[in-house]
Amino acid sequence: MMRAGAAAIATTIAIGGAIGCGGSASVASTPTAPATTSATPATPAATMTLTSSAGADGGTLPADYTCDGTSASPPLAWTGAPTGTKEFVLLMTTLPGDGTTKWNWIMYNIPATTSALERNTAGIGRFGVGSDGPSAAYQPPCSLGPGLKLYTFTIYALSGAPVFTVPASQITGAVVTSAIASLTIGRGSLTLGYTRPR
Repeated sequence: MMRAGAAAIATTIAIGGAIGCGGSASVASTPTAPATTSATPATPAATMTLTSSAGADGGTLPADYTCDGTSASPPLAWTGAPTGTKEFVLLMTTLPGDGTTKWNWIMYNIPATTSALERNTAGIGRFGVGSDGPSAAYQPPCSLGPGLKLYTFTIYALSGAPVFTVPASQITGAVVTSAIASLTIGRGSLTLGYTRPR
């Protein structure tokens, strides 16, 4: 027991002496891994141009394309799709003012060779289900609230086909938006306003 105590005292003196003489005592420690950062940040989507003969960006949506007219879907055309585009998605949305997004028009699987949609387009791509009911079709603006409402049309260029895990009857705007998030390589928007007559 006395020998062990003496050894401990000797060790303590040796360390203290080394420090006092300008030396240092090394203490083993577990190395800390350096912080990692992404080496390849996501490439921003290319800017596309979306236009309509129905109105210029920031203009008025004619009543013909609402429930106050014939409820026809408006003609659209786009340019600037980036190289590698495999197909397009089109979404038409409005913000009712309650913090939600309302979907009026959802189209997906639009072929990459397409650069325009005619008035009341049919036979191109597939339609999703809008916010106004179970039908997969263009759902024209038909707001019950007063005042100007803004409707935004957005075309998305995709690097591949989106994969859906729900049946076609459940493919909503939110489902499409989630499915194309990692596939979007180009985007263009057009906003038109409409005020319903009283």
